[in-house]
Amino acid sequence: MVRCLCVGVCLALLLPPAGAAPRVGAALLAAAPPAVERGPAGPPGPPSTLLMEVFTGQVLAESDAHRQIPPASLDKLMTLYLTLQSVKTHRLDLSTTVTVSVDAWRIGRTHRSSRMFLNVGDRVTIEQLLYGLMVASGNDAAETLAEAIAASPEQFVDQMNATAARLGLKDTHFVTPHGLPTPGEHTSAWDMGHLAREILAAFPDAVAYTSPRYVTYGGIRQANWNNLVFRDPRVDGLKTGFTDEAGFNIVATASRGPLRLIAVVMGAHTLQLRTASAEAQLNMGFARYELVAVPWQRLVPSSIRVYGGRAARLRLETPRAVEVLVTRDDRSPLTVSEELRVRPIAPFQRGQQVATLTIRNATAVLATSPLLATAPVDRSGILTRLWSLLRYRIGGLLRHRQTTWTATFVPQQ
Repeated sequence: MVRCLCVGVCLALLLPPAGAAPRVGAALLAAAPPAVERGPAGPPGPPSTLLMEVFTGQVLAESDAHRQIPPASLDKLMTLYLTLQSVKTHRLDLSTTVTVSVDAWRIGRTHRSSRMFLNVGDRVTIEQLLYGLMVASGNDAAETLAEAIAASPEQFVDQMNATAARLGLKDTHFVTPHGLPTPGEHTSAWDMGHLAREILAAFPDAVAYTSPRYVTYGGIRQANWNNLVFRDPRVDGLKTGFTDEAGFNIVATASRGPLRLIAVVMGAHTLQLRTASAEAQLNMGFARYELVAVPWQRLVPSSIRVYGGRAARLRLETPRAVEVLVTRDDRSPLTVSEELRVRPIAPFQRGQQVATLTIRNATAVLATSPLLATAPVDRSGILTRLWSLLRYRIGGLLRHRQTTWTATFVPQQ
């Protein structure tokens, strides 16, 4: 995010105290700090918006969500994603120490550049850089991380674009790891919402780097540029951005109970409009929707009969809890179906997909999940195996072998 330091100081001073309740409507607009008014800023027209539920990936609302807009500091979401991937694959460690280069220092000193206040030759850990990247929105931190992960910032940008293509972000093209204004760089509310969901799904602890209200480095304490973490206790990330070309952008995430939402606003003309739009989307989402756990084990078989193995039955499990997103006033029945995908003949490996679970309402499929073997089942001895397979064949000739089970389920309040 590219803004004057004095703007950040004014923002921190004018934010409500810690723990303040969320404000909406006229009160929210009146509370927004006037010091950041630059208008008009960003592309013409109303902002692009998107509201998404994280667990299911369902888009709940959107407005002009594919319009291409400069990302500004939303670039740093991809930098965060690639850094966390490098840590997960052990290419880097959070305690890995890197040296700040002249180029990274210079990026931080660019006119109107937000920065972590790194100095040339500083030895700084990946973990420190992640806080500086996401809380202080340090362009110098982004450049330093790019240099740590790839042979050069240019090669890191190639990784950013390759990852964007792999994730299906068709509206996005990156040119920098930080978001300083550069021709040819663009993204959309749709793409940023889906990237944010990918981050939260793959790295749920990522909010540890986006939720702090303040970060201190080199004796300099900076406030989180995401003013919603001060206004709304549900909000714990993810990133904001501002340039004259982009306007005011935000990818906000918030949770209440099991429900986690992502609200994206891009191209807003003022900070007030960005804040009001993001919080209004979150309020609507939490008021209207809920996640409902589906007790599928009580409705369809959680184990199946197997033949030719050292065990007679094979227990099944889902990779994660099965939940569906419904509106709070909807108590219509749901249909739960289980369908075998393989013949029930040993051997089976642990984690092998055996069946598919599908949950539908009257009009659409709400969720699907593979059903996996919970443990391996080896083949039995030759004589026992032959006898078991003979019984399987004869049973199939004498009666229809059931491969699909269906039941109904009514969500409860």
